[in-house]
Amino acid sequence: MRRFAVLSAFMLVLAGCGGGESASPEPETVEGENPVTTQTAPAAEGDAENGKKIFASAGCGSCHTLEDAGTSGTIGPNLDEAKPDLELAIDRVTNGSGAMPPFKDQLSEQEIVDVATYVVDSTSG
Repeated sequence: MRRFAVLSAFMLVLAGCGGGESASPEPETVEGENPVTTQTAPAAEGDAENGKKIFASAGCGSCHTLEDAGTSGTIGPNLDEAKPDLELAIDRVTNGSGAMPPFKDQLSEQEIVDVATYVVDSTSG
């Protein structure tokens, strides 16, 4: 009888272990919205006319070809061919890339949006 009691206790312990399966603390479904949002578009609206002036005064044409600006720089990408979208243009003017320096310390956020808007509008990017 004692052997039966020990065997029964052993079986209960094994049954309580779940047979080797592991429990997951993750819920099967998630309800609600993710509270983290990212902004991909600029908050400000760009002024292409002002951007054209900034393109000239910042010397962008010394590196970039842009037909609308009458420039033929060959160091950076030909903007007429690249046709960057607004997000990419803002990122490149702000942070630079490769040989292009960042302009975040030389131009205001609005000026960056303006020059990026000008490039996108003039290249139909």
